[in-house]
Amino acid sequence: MQTKHSIGILGATGMVGQRFIQLLENHPWFEITWLAASDRSSGKLYGDAAKWRLDTPCPERIAKMTIAPAGPESAPKIIFASVDAAFALELEPKFAEAGCAVVSNSSAFRMTPNVPLVLPEVNADHLHLIEEQSWRKESGGYIVTNSNCTVMGPVLALKPIEDR
Repeated sequence: MQTKHSIGILGATGMVGQRFIQLLENHPWFEITWLAASDRSSGKLYGDAAKWRLDTPCPERIAKMTIAPAGPESAPKIIFASVDAAFALELEPKFAEAGCAVVSNSSAFRMTPNVPLVLPEVNADHLHLIEEQSWRKESGGYIVTNSNCTVMGPVLALKPIEDR
């Protein structure tokens, strides 16, 4: 049996954070062990702080977790971040500096030259850019972003055409 990697979700009470929870709660490689959100939610049980908006119920285990402050002090080494760009600019580098792998859904670092903007089916080879990040060299941490959601669909459809 494979050991699961401990992961955290930054911005866990928002819609994207909820989607991360929905997709990762039963993932074979990951175990959600840390949830963080705004100061307004910090210290509360997730089920009390988050207004669950998805069509599936909030996982019972997650509802009973206490929301941590949005800082890297108690965070696991893999973070799925879903905070607004202004907060991402401030918070995500702190996690990378602390040695965390930050998978960001924010636009904050999408245009940064050494931060890969990755659609795995299209450009997984861009992950080599991680090695150029100062955080990687100093602490082992890094930031990876995904594309804007409106771009993902067309790019996935156009990639095979480009290859052909």
